[in-house]
Amino acid sequence: MPPGQRITPPAYPDIVRTDEDRERFDRLYDDLVRVLGLSPAEALLNAATQFELGFDVRGPFEKRKRRKKVSMQTAHERGEEGAEPLPFGLDPPG
Repeated sequence: MPPGQRITPPAYPDIVRTDEDRERFDRLYDDLVRVLGLSPAEALLNAATQFELGFDVRGPFEKRKRRKKVSMQTAHERGEEGAEPLPFGLDPPG
């Protein structure tokens, strides 16, 4: 099975109603089968229980956006005339 493809459950319990619920249940089921090595029947029962209890380990990590690195440019770095370099010291402020 390709690494980016999930193992889908053979059925969904009645508590799984929306597409977002299906996505969360798929993640739980996939983790139980692929990572823990449970049989499909055991994984289905455990995923249903974990779904009801609110478990979702990978969800927040998959939805997280990466931040862009922002570099600070000073007037001296931009090449403006008469700009003096900022005094940087190794001592903490204060």
